Order: sequence, then structure tokens, then C-alpha cells
Amino acid sequence: MNENQIKILHMTPPDINNGVYRYIFNHIQHMDMQKYSFAFLTKGAAELKRTQEYRQYGFMVHSLQNTQRDSEEGLREEVVRILGQGYDVLHLHTSSWRGFLIEQIAMEMGIKKVIVHAHSTGIDVTDCVEREKQIREHENYKDQFSMEYATDVCACSVLAADWLFGSKIPRDRIRILPNAVDAGKYRFDPIRRQIIRESLNLEGRIVIGNVGRYSYQKNQEFLIKAFVQAYENNPSLFLLCLGKGEMLKSLKKLINQFHIEDSTLCIEWQTNVEDYLQAMDTFCLPSKFEGLPISAIEAQASGLRCLISDCVTKEVRITKLVKFLPLDEEYWARELEECKIDLDRGSQDDKIARAGYDIRIAAEQLGYLYSR
Repeated sequence: MNENQIKILHMTPPDINNGVYRYIFNHIQHMDMQKYSFAFLTKGAAELKRTQEYRQYGFMVHSLQNTQRDSEEGLREEVVRILGQGYDVLHLHTSSWRGFLIEQIAMEMGIKKVIVHAHSTGIDVTDCVEREKQIREHENYKDQFSMEYATDVCACSVLAADWLFGSKIPRDRIRILPNAVDAGKYRFDPIRRQIIRESLNLEGRIVIGNVGRYSYQKNQEFLIKAFVQAYENNPSLFLLCLGKGEMLKSLKKLINQFHIEDSTLCIEWQTNVEDYLQAMDTFCLPSKFEGLPISAIEAQASGLRCLISDCVTKEVRITKLVKFLPLDEEYWARELEECKIDLDRGSQDDKIARAGYDIRIAAEQLGYLYSR
């Protein structure tokens, strides 16, 4: 790091394959690396160091060892040591409250910018007892949070802002930072479509797609059950899911129970998601909650028809390709049954830019936040 750079430390979740990292990496690609220096503080340090972005940019990665719940003293010692290495900005990416000791320490140390950034609208835990416990904890901390603990507060959507920030935060203080994408990267390409479809033996199939963590939040179990009903009446359908997560094993077991192994594929996370979107004909996101899903923006950029749960913020509808559906299996089954192959997928670049989701503009806005 040179002395003229603005030194930013991102505090991020341990799971690397999620929207937070895609948000950060998307923006880094379009920011002046002579002006900004990025580093990470995360419990997922080892996994982060295996990413393509780490190899490309060689950013500093600090491994977080302590938590506020286990050792406040240990966490304080650790954070003071790391922040004391000359960081100008601490950018905390979070989905829910389980404490804000790190924010408090950063403010006490006089870090110029302490940014709290909301990325979700719920607790992604399968066990209902544990989920309810974490929701109560979240609401308790939410009631206590104020601008004493941050210089700036941001969110990916209005719903995410409402979820994370309580009554003590004036709504005009919350900056909405869009989960922007490089639309050109996802623009429909029939050649890339053919390559992926041939590699997966999908010729002639109507491909229903999903991209996201295999988790309670993303609700792929619901999608599989709706797909089974649709497949009975339209055997040309094929379900293709991309992701990584704790529910992958149970989802594969469900697929086996329904005997749809030949028409369903749940694969691990892929770095070239844009190519797999080309192979799809309809994108589905039956999430139980979302902040603002980047995957749905990418799908629209690819010209895909999108079926999205009505639990997701309406802000995600930036083109006419989106249709919101209630989480009712029969309702979704009827929609899936009517899906068709559609090769008339024109460029959505202008619509995405006008809606404020162009990554170049968003990167400029983020740089302004860091600099001002």
C-alpha cells in the first residue's frame, strides 16, 4: 500500500460464494487501483485466498479469529491491531445484527469512514428455533444501533435498509447502493449458449435455471417440487441449478426421491455464471427473502424471462422480463409448464443503465463515498 491510496478494509462473511463478494469484486474491477487499496477481514480467509480475484489483485486478507459472543476482549485486541495498520475506511457488509463492537472500536479509533452496509432482509438458518433466536437477537441490537457506531449507512434496497436499521437512523441518512453488473458481460450470445448446452447434453431441452446458495433462504426445495409437477405435463423441461451450500446433499436426495435425475442438475458454483445463464430459457428465484439479488439483475442482463418470489423486493424489476409469483407450488408449476425456448433475447444494456445498475456508474458512486 502506498501513502497516497485510500486504504479500505472490507469486513465480510465467511462464505465466499455469495452476493457480498460478487458486489465487491464487481466494483473492484472498475475502480482505480492506483487510488484505492482493498483488504479483507473475514473468517473465510483461507477460502478467499483461493479465489481468482485474490490471484489477480493480491489484496491483503486478515483472518478473523474472535467473535463478540465468544471473547469481547480477544475481538477488541484483534480489531485494534488490524485497524491500526493504517486503514482509512472500514466497510462492514452484513445481513443481520449479532453485535456492533467492531463498529464501536473503529469509531473510537477515529477511522475516517465506518460504513455499515445492509445486504439482506432475513436470517438464512434452516432450523426454525435457532432462526427465531437469531431474529430476536437481531431486533435487540437493531433497537440499540445509532449513528454513534458509523459515519455512513448503506443498503442494497429499501427493504434491506428497513431490515437492518432501526428508528434511530433517519431514512435520509441511508444511501442505497445498487447491486450493479457489467451488462455487456451477460449479454445474450448464441455461441456461448450452444457450447454450454452441448457440454451438458441439453439440446432440445427447455432449461429452467437457478443461481444461488443451496440454502433455506434461496428455497430450491420449493423449486424442485414445483418443477416435478410441471415436468409431468412437459417432459422437455430441465432444471439446472448453480450454487454451493449446506443444503446441496438434501436437494440431491429429494431429486432422487422424485426420480428426476435425468432432468435435473445441481452443480457446484461456477466462476463463469454468465455462460450458464446463456444456456437457460427461464430464470427462477423462489427466495423466502432477499436484500436485492444480483443473480436476478444478471439474468435480466442476459435477456432471460425471470420468475421471482413476491417475497423479493420489487426494486429488482428493472425490465419487463420479471414476473413476481406467490410461493405456491401449483402456481409455479403452471408457469414452468408453459416455459419455452426463446432465442429472441435482445440487449438489455440501456434499460439496466437507466435503472442505475450499470457497474461503471456504481463504481464511481462507491469511490465518491470512500473519498468524500
